[in-house]
Amino acid sequence: MLRVIISLSTVFAFGQTQAADSFSGPDFKSLVRKAEPLPVGESLKAFDVPDGFEMELVAASPDIGQPMNLAFDERGRLWVSSTLEYPYAVPLGQPGRDTIKILEDTNGDGRYDKLSTFADGLNIPTGVYPYKDGVIAWSIPNIWFLRDTDGDGRADERTKLYGPLGYERDTHGMQSSFTRGLDGWLHITHGFNNNTTVNAADGSSIRMNSGNTYRVQLDGSSVQQFTFGQVNPFGMCLDAHGNFYTADCHSSPIYQLIRDAYYPSFGKPHDGMGFAPLVIRHNHDSTGLCGIVFNQSTHWPEEFRDNIFVGNVVTSRVNRDKVNWRGGSPRGVEMPDLISTSDPWFRPVDLQFGPDGALYVVDWCNPIIGHMQYSVRDPRRDHAHGRVWRVRHRTRDLVEPVNVHDASVHELLACLRLPERNTRDLARRRLQRMPWSTVGPALARPEGAARPV
Repeated sequence: MLRVIISLSTVFAFGQTQAADSFSGPDFKSLVRKAEPLPVGESLKAFDVPDGFEMELVAASPDIGQPMNLAFDERGRLWVSSTLEYPYAVPLGQPGRDTIKILEDTNGDGRYDKLSTFADGLNIPTGVYPYKDGVIAWSIPNIWFLRDTDGDGRADERTKLYGPLGYERDTHGMQSSFTRGLDGWLHITHGFNNNTTVNAADGSSIRMNSGNTYRVQLDGSSVQQFTFGQVNPFGMCLDAHGNFYTADCHSSPIYQLIRDAYYPSFGKPHDGMGFAPLVIRHNHDSTGLCGIVFNQSTHWPEEFRDNIFVGNVVTSRVNRDKVNWRGGSPRGVEMPDLISTSDPWFRPVDLQFGPDGALYVVDWCNPIIGHMQYSVRDPRRDHAHGRVWRVRHRTRDLVEPVNVHDASVHELLACLRLPERNTRDLARRRLQRMPWSTVGPALARPEGAARPV
């Protein structure tokens, strides 16, 4: 039976008032937290955010398991991949216990009141991209297109797009961060230590070891290397100009991706032209940064625009950097954290801005965040807790999400002027799938204007 979640029932706002030692005690210095897990309500009270902001609970285990990735679809629904198996993969040929679920606001009141399981039997799904009547997702050992062909809300068709791909050496560095670019390709991060060969239907093929990024066509037809290097990127985002950024560990927290550029890794050389430039030079006191978003929306106050936020699973914070531009080059300046907490189990592994203007945060909620430092079978690893939170500004009402899937051409074109990049991107992708005979007349373009690709 599908469970209906009750979320956002309690709101706490604290400003930055709690004592500093509440967020930097001895338990925060250890990769294995000694504290017991806090109940959801107590964990919510433990957050500290800037004045004017507030944290809200969206969903929690057992409804969502241990969440890993978030994505929003054209209907404004929130997709969540979660795992009970991590970090020990299920042997091939056996069904896993992992899922992709959908959270939906059915009455438009800003609260997710319906929860459904779209796909189950998965194996550590660390990448999700809602697409057409389903979702493109990584589940060991392949990238799949999971489709709902009969409209009942569950995947009934599974098509392998790419695979088998590497996972055997380290399940915390696989295929993840599925991000659609302005180029129409799906961009993916490849994580630490694994060896992967990606073959496509058109004969294209790439080979990767450890940190890299690459891009694929959504129908399985083609693959291309995008950048070389990094150690273990997990988290990718775009800015308003379509530039890509990743969160990495052990090298530099944030990189702007330049196609075909090389980035520092463990002892690997560059291509003779040097490594691509850094966005920031500080490391946020961490070797484990994941999830990244670039806020350029006018929905939040001006001081939080042109800010990059990254999840810091080691210090249990969401770090913040102000981006200044020098020509076309971004330079990050360290700012006070967006989120800190006295709950040492808070582990922000993914961040996504929603079409409502709020920032959604995946909380892995675990005493252990190290991977190879501890046995994958360490009994202290938690498999019972997990939360999704959102951050909003009290003086800014949530934006009513547009149902892009059912919008008219004129409504979609109007969406391209909205401040929420998530909605603009979804509208653009919807327009790209429409025939020119439908979109062209609505554009009312001047005579001789170039036809869009």
